[in-house]
Amino acid sequence: MQMEFYSLPLVLERVMRKQEHPKCTVQQSVRQHLHLLLTTAFGEFPGDERFGCGIWDHDFDNVTSAHKLREIIRLSLHQSILEQERRLGNPRVEVLLRQEEVPDGQARHHIKKKIDITIAGTLTLTNERLTFRDSFFVGPLSY
Repeated sequence: MQMEFYSLPLVLERVMRKQEHPKCTVQQSVRQHLHLLLTTAFGEFPGDERFGCGIWDHDFDNVTSAHKLREIIRLSLHQSILEQERRLGNPRVEVLLRQEEVPDGQARHHIKKKIDITIAGTLTLTNERLTFRDSFFVGPLSY
C-alpha cells in the first residue's frame, strides 16, 4: 500500500487553488515532524496543547547543572516522540549541551548554549532504521 505524505511547509495557496501539494517520503515526513516537535513549546499549538517538547521550558535556565538539564530535556523529548510520532518505533534520544562562540557581526563574540539532538528508531511502516539530527541555540541571554 503506497502512502502519501505532504512536505512542509504547507503551501496553503496551492491548496486553495486546488493544485497538487508537494509530497515527500515517509522518512522525510518523520524528520519534518520531529523538527516541528522540537521547535514547538508545549501549549504553543492551540489545536493540541500537549504537542511540542519541554526544551523551551528550560530555555533560560542557567542554574540547573548541564548534566541534569540534558537528562530533563532528553526525557521530555523521548516522551513527546512516544506520544506524537508513532511512525517511529523504539525511539532513542541523545542530547548534547555545549557552549559555542558565536560572532555578533560587530567583531565581537558571544558564548551561546547549543543543543545537539540525535533521534534514532525504526520506521513502523517499513521496518527501516531512521536517524535524525538537529541542533539549535537556546537562551539568547546565556552569554
